[in-house]
Amino acid sequence: MQTLNSPLELGLRVLVVLTASFPRPLDVNRLVLMDYCLLHSADLGGPESVLPAISTRGGELAIKRSVLEHGIQLMARAGMIDAVASTDGLTYRASEAALPFLRLVSSPLLDRLTEVAGWAVTEFGDFSADGIRERIRLIADRWSEEWAESRDFDGSLASLDGEESSL
Repeated sequence: MQTLNSPLELGLRVLVVLTASFPRPLDVNRLVLMDYCLLHSADLGGPESVLPAISTRGGELAIKRSVLEHGIQLMARAGMIDAVASTDGLTYRASEAALPFLRLVSSPLLDRLTEVAGWAVTEFGDFSADGIRERIRLIADRWSEEWAESRDFDGSLASLDGEESSL
């Protein structure tokens, strides 16, 4: 069974974001972006990130959507998320059962996610999806530059103590 980045884990994170944005519904594209903001908040000028900074975090957006959609379906079947049809398409909103459920399953990690989700919704709630993508792209460009600068011309990686290691 997959535990990290499973539909259950992403479904819980989506539920945390939707609860923070309640009653405003969010579409799948925005939920993918908000999940990224939730996990890597420090990169975006927010509170300490929930996950450690790794050089490949920019690639998360490309692979997250499918699992996140399964997580939404899982939480919707459990009655935690409501689908809302509008002229803009299908969006999702936390159900009335979501907040009591999250309080019931409280943990230090879930408490931290809830705190950072509040920041993310406040910070990016009025941004368009393209605006959020642009903020993430600017950060990803910086990571690429930092990664390139950390590599020597011969393909080895300079370590912190000055010794070289080959990848």
